[in-house]
Amino acid sequence: MRARLLAAVAFLAPASFAARITDVADAADEKHPLEVDLEATYLHLRSQSTITREQTTAAGTQLNDELAHARTLDAIELRLAIGIWHDLELHAMVPLALRDAQDWSAAGNAGTLAGNTISISGCGSAVSCTTVKPILPIPGQSRRTGFGDPTVGITWGPINEARELKLRPELFPEGKPVSTWVIGLDWTLPLPGGKLDDPSHWGAASGGALSTGPESRNAHVLTLWTAFSKRFHVLEPFVAFSASVPISAAGGYDNCARPLSLADVAVANCRGAWAGQTGYKPPYTGQLTLGAELVAAEDVKADERLSFEVRGDVRWHGPGRDYTQVADALGKLTYADEYVTTTGTLGLYGRMARWLHLRVYGSLGVDTAHFLTHEDVGEDKDADGQVTISGGSGVPAPDQNPNYDFRLDQVGRRLRVEPVLTGGRAGTLSLNF
Repeated sequence: MRARLLAAVAFLAPASFAARITDVADAADEKHPLEVDLEATYLHLRSQSTITREQTTAAGTQLNDELAHARTLDAIELRLAIGIWHDLELHAMVPLALRDAQDWSAAGNAGTLAGNTISISGCGSAVSCTTVKPILPIPGQSRRTGFGDPTVGITWGPINEARELKLRPELFPEGKPVSTWVIGLDWTLPLPGGKLDDPSHWGAASGGALSTGPESRNAHVLTLWTAFSKRFHVLEPFVAFSASVPISAAGGYDNCARPLSLADVAVANCRGAWAGQTGYKPPYTGQLTLGAELVAAEDVKADERLSFEVRGDVRWHGPGRDYTQVADALGKLTYADEYVTTTGTLGLYGRMARWLHLRVYGSLGVDTAHFLTHEDVGEDKDADGQVTISGGSGVPAPDQNPNYDFRLDQVGRRLRVEPVLTGGRAGTLSLNF
């Protein structure tokens, strides 16, 4: 949602040959002995979805509407880029959430969450599933503000279309199809001194209190990306690829921090064979971006440009234990299946001078439907050839996953989010020195 792909700049006229997606802070050039870019982006996003739940009937398993969920995000993204050589930059980014609000309410007439009688530990005891125990408060809400985890990175342009034409015409004569190519590596790391985003502030684990929480998730994520662009008269198409890999979430939130809100085996198992395996598990992601800029007006000598941008992004999210649409309502992280986000963006970019850039854009995206509660019941931790499950009976069961919730993770009771519609608008102000 907040990804930004950056790259190469031209030798004497960076605007004339580089799309924004392949623009990079430069240095040691005639026009840029040292380039410093300061950028601030205001972002407003709103997503809406319906949460359904499996229910077993005589005709089979069906999905019934349970919750209407909405999230509203108002944030500012601050970015600093410093050119250190030709087509080589170091950059840092940090998001600041002004308002990150989630609200959920009843949808449909199913009411199985409020009328639940199943114990989180299972029905192994004769008295464990006889009384009504609502799974989560309906309606409910959560609120967050503050800085999120920062990102630092490096961007390099191995091939710069304008620079090659300028410096090596014998190899790249006019009209030869040379594309600007850039690659980058970003590292998202825990916010220094930041407070951990704890979903138990809200929902079932909060005791009904409403407080405002932080945004930091204390995970290390590496993102490798590359982008290409090529100028054809007034049209500049581009393509980009990126992949993100979580390398550590040891400092992230762990559901076992509050074992009494989990199944009865959690008190023993969180300290046993499952220690360090029950916390935040960010998903692997991969993204493809296709788009083009249409240059409506341009003055190369004055460093002025007006262009329209249209782009499409397809992003795959792998399975993971994450801050899902129901995490705040349940007061814990939940294990979600993989899904795909498709987003279309239309923007307007203007550069009034070399040092002043403006951009405004709107976007519309949709997430595919996927299950939100899908923990594995357990593993053979003691290597006895079988997986021992307590199921609420009270017997020791070191193989049982402490996160497994018999109310919501068992097939026939799982929660599923239907397609999520997200709309947004944003504006960016950039100062270049």
